Amino acid sequence: MFSQSAVFDDVNQHAHSLQNWPQEYTQLSSGRFEGFLEDIQLDSVRVFRERMKQKVVQNTHTPTGKISLMIPHHMNASDTSDQARQIMADGVTLLPYESDFAFVGPAELDYSVIAVDQQRLSQLLSPETYSRLIGFNKSHGVKTDPCTLTRLRHHLAFFLQELSSISENPALSEYQIQQQIKAIEDQIILMVLAIYDTKETGISHPKRLGNQHNYIVQRCHDYVTSSDGSCASVVDICESLHIPHRTLNYSFHKATGTSPMQYLRAVKLNAARRELLQTGLSITDIAANYGFFHMGYFSQEYRRLFGETPSITRKLYA
Repeated sequence: MFSQSAVFDDVNQHAHSLQNWPQEYTQLSSGRFEGFLEDIQLDSVRVFRERMKQKVVQNTHTPTGKISLMIPHHMNASDTSDQARQIMADGVTLLPYESDFAFVGPAELDYSVIAVDQQRLSQLLSPETYSRLIGFNKSHGVKTDPCTLTRLRHHLAFFLQELSSISENPALSEYQIQQQIKAIEDQIILMVLAIYDTKETGISHPKRLGNQHNYIVQRCHDYVTSSDGSCASVVDICESLHIPHRTLNYSFHKATGTSPMQYLRAVKLNAARRELLQTGLSITDIAANYGFFHMGYFSQEYRRLFGETPSITRKLYA
């Protein structure tokens, strides 16, 4: 069993701490980042719980050979809809299989992910359900009633607590530890099977999440993080991607709860922060790489977003 628990005050350190789960985080809301990660890996099951106090865009690629789902513990659903955000606030999110996946997490986000080995599930699910799950290249939502969701949260929190306490119990032999871990692993798998086996539980059939607004936002995000679009203005983006300005504004409002200018400025500032941490380039050169040619303005906006100056970031985290 592998286990880690850590707190973070840097969005990049938090993103990169999840082993074998490639991802990149972009902080959208202003203020110092606060994050927490608990990660437990068993033979065929992995469970991790993340909490963040800032609004963050999460870009990831779901790992090979795993079928994964997300259970929300707390999620403010007021700023964007589940359909646009691509994760469920009042139900279970079935993550895409071995695919790129991005969503805008609201501030005060708290969720757990359960990932089970594909081969193990292939023996426990019906062929129809298994084929459908590995065919998902987009996230899907399973809406649950409040009692069911509360029960899932409590069970998962209990399992995590039990797993953490087992390895710390000096009275247990190695054999007893392994047997208790296996028993909890089997209970987690049974909980997952109950979610997937919708006919027995009465849970509604999954619906695909994400829409055209989300697709437009992702295209813009990808463009401004490319070498061609790193200095692009909102006007440049509209012209380069052939998106009417009104459509751009509406899509960002629906999918992210913010304007294109605010969102894309945050994306560029986050990219600049990563360069500050990963390269030896001067702060002036890094700012220019993302279209910030006035150092006073760059420092002001950087500090507004992250709660510190670029030079402090390099001193503390590089």
